[in-house]
Amino acid sequence: MSSFLFFLFVMLGAALLQTSPLLFSVGGGWRVDLLLLVVVYASLFWGEQQALVVGFCAGLGQDALSSELLGTHALSKTLSAFVILSLRRHVHVQSLVAQELLTLTALLTDTAARLALMAMVHVPLWSLAVLAPALLQQLGLSVLLAPLVCQGLHLLTQPLRISPKHGTERVVT
Repeated sequence: MSSFLFFLFVMLGAALLQTSPLLFSVGGGWRVDLLLLVVVYASLFWGEQQALVVGFCAGLGQDALSSELLGTHALSKTLSAFVILSLRRHVHVQSLVAQELLTLTALLTDTAARLALMAMVHVPLWSLAVLAPALLQQLGLSVLLAPLVCQGLHLLTQPLRISPKHGTERVVT
């Protein structure tokens, strides 16, 4: 199985879980962005081109399932993948602390990019009183789930004999 097919199935599974009304619900209907966690995994452990393609495809799929402005998720997830790719050169990506900090960075990048795009096209933004608690909930849940998602995807790739296209042991000093 090629790595692109693997990520296609993983993104489809994440989208199905994310759109399920019974799973991953947080107060007020906010959910963990599982597709973003897949993008973070691809950005940390796979090649640069693959990570950007995964980010774009995950965002495009999320755009198709959402009622937001078309293209916002595709751009924000691709931008998040790019930021993580840029930062991973300077950290040891096997570290759980690094994975969690990079997940936080990706979530903040994704949210900031979507809000900036909405502001540019004059879509009314939610008030900060509503947005801030929801963002904090999503940050907390994403940080808790990021290591589990990374470990689960590692376990899935082993029996399928799919390996990253670059060494994950890189550390720049």
